[in-house]
Amino acid sequence: MGAGFGVQLLAFAETLLIALWLGGMVFFSFAVAPSAFSALPSRHLAGMIVNSTLGKIEIIGLAIGSLLLLIQAASWRARSGEGRSRIIRLSLIGVMIACSALSRFWVSAALREIRNRIGNIDELSLTDPLRVEFNDLHQYSVALMGAAMAAGVAVLFLSVRSWLRR
Repeated sequence: MGAGFGVQLLAFAETLLIALWLGGMVFFSFAVAPSAFSALPSRHLAGMIVNSTLGKIEIIGLAIGSLLLLIQAASWRARSGEGRSRIIRLSLIGVMIACSALSRFWVSAALREIRNRIGNIDELSLTDPLRVEFNDLHQYSVALMGAAMAAGVAVLFLSVRSWLRR
């Protein structure tokens, strides 16, 4: 017998939220950031656009991550008998939330503080300690987004598979 409307709604909501979050990160990484740096007249302006957009992606991630945890709790009974898969999905969602939180409250905050102290990062030499710190933090930011995207692909696959197994 097919799944009831409530279960179908949870499955749809979960898949939609994961796809929106993952899609936002992919669009930001492969369209917004590269386009800003290639189309705008200065790296400083591009950095301002990218920073503003990234802040929104981080907030969206924290909100969607929280909603996904609620959906996992609400669908606990509908997905009985899949303990290991459930734990893996919860862990992957946790990784995504942690990446968003670390990016928002540590990396982006530190990058913003450096930008506020110096203004235009491109005016510093590549060997300046603040520029080196900025570049290192940027690499952490990229790594966090990459880890969140990898976890997002995995959780999307596992979530769709778990609903189809019902």
